Amino acid sequence: MAVNGIGALQYRNIYNQANSRVESNSEQPEKAAVQDKIEFSADSLAQSAALRSFRGKYPALSISVGSEMNYSKDRKTGTVAVNEHFLNKAMNDPEAAKTMSDLIYGIDKAEKTVAAYYNSLGGVTERTSHWYIDENGNCYNFSYTRRDDKLNKKLREEAEKDRQECIERSIEKSRDAEEVRPEEAAEDEETVEDEDAAESDEEIESESVGKSMGINAAKLARMLAAAKTRSQVQSVMDMIQSDLRECDAGKEQGYDVDEASVSAAENLLEEAKSRMSSAEDREPTPQEEMMSALASLM
Repeated sequence: MAVNGIGALQYRNIYNQANSRVESNSEQPEKAAVQDKIEFSADSLAQSAALRSFRGKYPALSISVGSEMNYSKDRKTGTVAVNEHFLNKAMNDPEAAKTMSDLIYGIDKAEKTVAAYYNSLGGVTERTSHWYIDENGNCYNFSYTRRDDKLNKKLREEAEKDRQECIERSIEKSRDAEEVRPEEAAEDEETVEDEDAAESDEEIESESVGKSMGINAAKLARMLAAAKTRSQVQSVMDMIQSDLRECDAGKEQGYDVDEASVSAAENLLEEAKSRMSSAEDREPTPQEEMMSALASLM
């Protein structure tokens, strides 16, 4: 792995070269200050070489040494700040080096996935995405996206126009009803009560039809596709079962349930059950956790 090569071999070579230069000039005490400068630049060169190897492998990312998360909305994406202590550890510890390599790979994958998602939606006017790997190898992300969804704006405008037209038609009908001759408007009390009862039933029925619910099967499908371990598959199964229970309860309360989404969710549940036997029984990697989280947000 790139980091291992840099940490174990190149760093030692650079450091030894620096010390050999100092020892060759040890008889000249007036140049003692140069020794400190050379030793410091050895660390810097090793860190730069480590980061340069990652930059070459992941050109879409901007990787540098940092000590904290960047929360500014500066319209930059794919910026990764690596804590100096963890970077030094990764240069000398194979396990830490693997963790860092997995994190950088996951970040690059996540950035490409999110970028493709928003490109498919269109209308993105501003997007920021910053990452930070702390001294313990924990990864954090700050992102901000602003969209100018012209399609939804058009739909809202059309809906508002339809609403205004409906109100105007209702007003016109009310005026027409007021202009009906008294002898035509006169009805016996029993008929009026029957019509009032019928109108009341229609209102109740309208309210019942207006209550609708369904399951976001597309989101569940993305989450199941991202699940690699048994615990992740089980988590998706629990979510599907919870959604199905909510739909059953909604039916009992008179909600109009989207049967197509329920059927899709039931099929996903069967697929998840069949995948449990082939899923790996282990803890998910940081990259797998990141991809699962992204699938749940889309």
